[in-house]
Amino acid sequence: MKDKNFVQLRRSDETKELIKDKNAFILLSIIAVRARRTSQFNTLNLKIGEAVIGDYKNYGLSEQTYRTSKVRLEKWDFITTKTTNKGTVATLLNNKVYDINIESTNDQVNRQATDKQRTSNEQATTNNNVKNVKNVKNVKKNYSPNSNELRLSTLLFVLITERKPDYKKPNLQSWAKQIDLMIRIDKRKTGVIESIIRWCQQDEFWQDNILSTIKLRKQFDKLELKSQKRDNNGQTPTATNRSSFGDQQSSYGVTIEV
Repeated sequence: MKDKNFVQLRRSDETKELIKDKNAFILLSIIAVRARRTSQFNTLNLKIGEAVIGDYKNYGLSEQTYRTSKVRLEKWDFITTKTTNKGTVATLLNNKVYDINIESTNDQVNRQATDKQRTSNEQATTNNNVKNVKNVKNVKKNYSPNSNELRLSTLLFVLITERKPDYKKPNLQSWAKQIDLMIRIDKRKTGVIESIIRWCQQDEFWQDNILSTIKLRKQFDKLELKSQKRDNNGQTPTATNRSSFGDQQSSYGVTIEV
């Protein structure tokens, strides 16, 4: 696909469930289409994954259905929201329903593999993990561009380069392995991991101390406890206690051009 400016809708269990709530699905679709996918300059100073959503009348929702849908998406761990002088800003927490095709500042993740090849690779990886769970340190995995592991690793790298553009690009596959361990071994939810990544890269102290996923995993409990004190500054708390539809990866379904 030559045009990289697209949003992809997954044929996932989460998508099938969310479609049952028409208004919540519409709101999540608007967020996915509007969400920033690069760290390039924008007048609203939005970060990757963020979108302004307060103009609910423009996409056919009433004030009541908008508020109800927003609360449900937050409860289901799809988004977080915050009120700013720019209006209500929503942040996507995962790509279980939509993949907004986050683009690295240095190069774009290769997305040329076919759906069949991606599914085959992910299934092979899953089988390999089951057989070698006791030898996980010796298992070499190749994380797909659309996996949560590589997506979250790329997000951390991009947020670091927003402050230091010449930061040396790491081996993102190695970074993704640490995210994998956090999800499988430490039992962290992907939405919470993303929330902590965003928080620590905005915190004046932690942003210079968390410069890799190894550090992120090592300090995660401390970071989560610190971030929960954000309420004193009027910021949105982490998604630790939110319910979720699940963390299972699914294959892609529909492609939406934007």
